[in-house]
Amino acid sequence: MTPDTPPKPVSNFKSWAIGCLLISLTGVMMDFFQVGFILEEELGLNWLFQIRGVRPHPEEVVIVSTDRQSAYELGLPQEPYKWPRSLHGKLVSRLSEQGAKVIVFDLFFKDIGSQEENAPFAEAMRQAGNVILFEKLTTAGSQAHPVRGSIRIPPTVQLAQAAAGLASHPLPTGALRVNQFWLFDPNNPYRATLPFLALQLNALDLYEKLLELLREMVPTEVTALPQRPHDIQGPDGIQHVVKNLRTIFRRHPTLGETLLGKLPIPRSDQQMKNHRLLESLIWAYNQEDSQFIDFYGPPRTVLTIPYFCVLIPCSSQRLGRPSPVDFSGKVVFVGLSETTQSEQQDRFPTIFTSEEGLDLSGVEIAATTFANLLERHHVSPLPLYLHLFVLLFWGILVGTAFFLVSTTRLQHQSGLLIAALSGLGIGLGMVYFGVVVWVFITQALWFPLVVPLLIQLPVGLFAALFGNFHEVNRQRLTTEKALADYVPAPVIKPLARRIAEIQSQGQVVQGLCLFTDAEGYTKVSEALEGNPGKLQVLMNRYFETICAPVRAQEGIVSDITGDSVLAIWPAGMLTLKLRTTVCMAALDLISAVARFNRSEPDYSLPTRVGISGGPMFTGTVGAGEFYTYTPVGDIVNTASRIENLNKKLGTHVLATQLVAQDLPDVFTRKVGSFQLIGKTRPVVIYELLGRKSEADGICREAIQLFSYGVEFFHARSWDQAEESFRACLQLRGEDGPSHFYLRLCSHYRNHPPSQDWQGTIILTTK
Repeated sequence: MTPDTPPKPVSNFKSWAIGCLLISLTGVMMDFFQVGFILEEELGLNWLFQIRGVRPHPEEVVIVSTDRQSAYELGLPQEPYKWPRSLHGKLVSRLSEQGAKVIVFDLFFKDIGSQEENAPFAEAMRQAGNVILFEKLTTAGSQAHPVRGSIRIPPTVQLAQAAAGLASHPLPTGALRVNQFWLFDPNNPYRATLPFLALQLNALDLYEKLLELLREMVPTEVTALPQRPHDIQGPDGIQHVVKNLRTIFRRHPTLGETLLGKLPIPRSDQQMKNHRLLESLIWAYNQEDSQFIDFYGPPRTVLTIPYFCVLIPCSSQRLGRPSPVDFSGKVVFVGLSETTQSEQQDRFPTIFTSEEGLDLSGVEIAATTFANLLERHHVSPLPLYLHLFVLLFWGILVGTAFFLVSTTRLQHQSGLLIAALSGLGIGLGMVYFGVVVWVFITQALWFPLVVPLLIQLPVGLFAALFGNFHEVNRQRLTTEKALADYVPAPVIKPLARRIAEIQSQGQVVQGLCLFTDAEGYTKVSEALEGNPGKLQVLMNRYFETICAPVRAQEGIVSDITGDSVLAIWPAGMLTLKLRTTVCMAALDLISAVARFNRSEPDYSLPTRVGISGGPMFTGTVGAGEFYTYTPVGDIVNTASRIENLNKKLGTHVLATQLVAQDLPDVFTRKVGSFQLIGKTRPVVIYELLGRKSEADGICREAIQLFSYGVEFFHARSWDQAEESFRACLQLRGEDGPSHFYLRLCSHYRNHPPSQDWQGTIILTTK
């Protein structure tokens, strides 16, 4: 057998399957913990929009901005809410005269105002019959649902009664970026928001046609609806229509598709326009409560006209466009929209926030979402099952491609292999990126981008490299064993030299160290002085009792000296799982020793355990002809010192705070801060009492009393501390740490510690 011997087919399949599974599950788990969805929304969607750039918006949408330029031209305050409402009446009249189909105010008229100012505005709205006013929502709720539980506040009564409709425009507050819009109020899934109500009012001329279609499909459902547009009375009337229609479409999930299929074929331009508008309305009623916004571009992408240019004829130069604006048949949104960041009063961060910090305003987002509804066009993320399928398929594709490359002749040329795998990864990534961008631009379909490219591809690369290293190493070891039967040792040694060098280097790792010591070993050895063979058998059984729980929890028995055992768990980092594993090993060890002692009552060996964690060196240590693989570091010495502390506290298992704090499955208690012998810094020590599932109520109450006692002890309240420790003893019957603290309280009462004492107990003797 040579180093180039190909791996067995079973090994090949196993490596391929593990690699594909790892890459696929990495992507799926990112989504399972919501991290993937967050990355896709905050990064992936942003990349797709930036690459796509600006797209044309429907001509039916116009924004009239209450900007600072208009305030200056009209001699008004810069704050639009201070503008005279009679001026808004003139605006409504002027827009109506020019044929505006719907007028939407994204301004909140909260103050009652004067009769003289309100009356012209209210009268203009009544005459127009197509004005929607903004309702405010209080900013209650969480960031995830910023408007849940909010209260709707309508505008002043005089204006509200004159409007054709009232609606809110909920947008998230405090979010990193606005990406979605609501078609219906989050507090009331049957109440239309500002953009949806604008669509319904825009299609009011087709109301009877919609009822006619509904009568064919669900005749009993339409009886509660007004039969003609002029039967819809007041601002509540249009919302009542929306509520009933929404109820019908929700009750019949397939109704929308059926109605769209029954629409007559248009035979003229006007019929085509009406056909599209009715399609949009039916489609909108059939959507979910919220959708992702398909932005048209940065601020001012949607046609925006200064407020004053509607009241005062403006030249093309001042208007910023070659010809006057034709408002005929348009849906006009009126609200705050500025051209510079410093002037913005109503702003929301979006994907198209400019480098200068200029955000889209609320009215621009409202106009954008209305335009999305009008076009039946919004960003559509993949359904969850398709999203997960893409991640799984991509994982299998990447895993297969990397596996095929890593099993070629490049397997033993690490530099070329890394270059080949990197090039393959870049190529696959570019193809996938191109497909995702093309689908987004043409269909507004949103495929996952960040997780496949920035998470799964690197995981696949590292998995392939790791698998290659493992396979090459396996082949080398196999070759060494095969040559050992036929080649003299001096010839084999140079072949294995590199492996030996790697093994001898050792490494500094994070890890946990467990140290045990048997109490009464000297007594047992003296009792068996005349029978050393029996002592050997006894100690072998004892050490097997100690080592079995360590090995069961994947620990390494590093050293056995006298009656002591040193075990280690080297790792990359001290995870919760690792800390729990070591503590469980210690508890199992104590239970096993108890069984051993019951089986050998004449030669019992009660055992104490100390556990510490931190950095340590693991490798070959020694000199001359003697070397051993052992851990080196302060944590080994600390574990030994902690084990010895058990003698003073009358405990069995002690560990540092780094090891034992916040373990969900282990019942622990903090026994105090100690400066161990030979140490200069204090260490917070915990006792491991058992599994939490096994702890009873009395034990928990006793430990709580002990905790109070330690707090009183630190506060120098010796009497209260003693009372707590004695109460603990009454519940537990026997408790070594409580006795220890009672002795200290008695001592400190007569010999108080220094003023700068922080509660640390300094140990001076073993």
